[in-house]
Amino acid sequence: MGEKGVNQRRIRLGEARYNKQGTLMQIIEYNNANDIAIKFDNGYDTIVYHNTYKNFKNGLIKDPYHPSLYGVGITGAKYQSRINYEMTPEYSIWIGMMSRCYKPNHKKHKSYHECKVCQDWLLFENFYEWLHSQDNFNKCINENYNGWEIDKDILFKNNKIYSPSTCCLVPHIVNSLFIKRKDYRGSLPIGVVMHNGKYLAQCHNSNNYIYLGVYNTIAEAFQAYKHYKENLIKQVAQEEYTKGNITKQCLNAMMNYQVEITD
Repeated sequence: MGEKGVNQRRIRLGEARYNKQGTLMQIIEYNNANDIAIKFDNGYDTIVYHNTYKNFKNGLIKDPYHPSLYGVGITGAKYQSRINYEMTPEYSIWIGMMSRCYKPNHKKHKSYHECKVCQDWLLFENFYEWLHSQDNFNKCINENYNGWEIDKDILFKNNKIYSPSTCCLVPHIVNSLFIKRKDYRGSLPIGVVMHNGKYLAQCHNSNNYIYLGVYNTIAEAFQAYKHYKENLIKQVAQEEYTKGNITKQCLNAMMNYQVEITD
């Protein structure tokens, strides 16, 4: 390093300024103008190596722990979020969960109203580690993540918080059992629609409706739906647990799940 380089190193080492995200950064290593290391003052002791002084001066070095996703989500630097510009499966699942809670057009959807992600899972790294800790995660990997989802209200009915203690990893066939449909029923209870002045009980199963009979009263029609739906949930729970697709905790919750008229 020449005299000019030595002087630049002496002057610039320790220099601090804010990047465009508003995070304070400081040069902790200066080899030359095209090879510096900076540390972010973000609570995570993040160090970024092999960047340029020009990027530092212009505030262009991004802090991986800045809450850049919807103003709350932090990607971090511990795990890859993209490989060859494609989102990793873990990151895609995390993004989907965050979108349901914080993306404006999702929040308008009634089922996501007031939903939120716990503080721990706002950091992708924590969600990634929880996902990999699940007993059925290997099954998820074997199927290349296709059709696997994070469910927040099987373990705790009507739960609004995505968190390690309230969520489970499940295949779509399980998650779809708990989708509340308003098709044609209006203000009637779930599973009940008007039919020629009487009440038709029906249950959406996969891509089809299963018709359970026509009844004189709302209560009778709802009871027919309730009986069928709870048995269906138990049947699917046992089948998916036998396959290793759901955890014991999820199995127990499904076996004890009760359909209510207010669903």
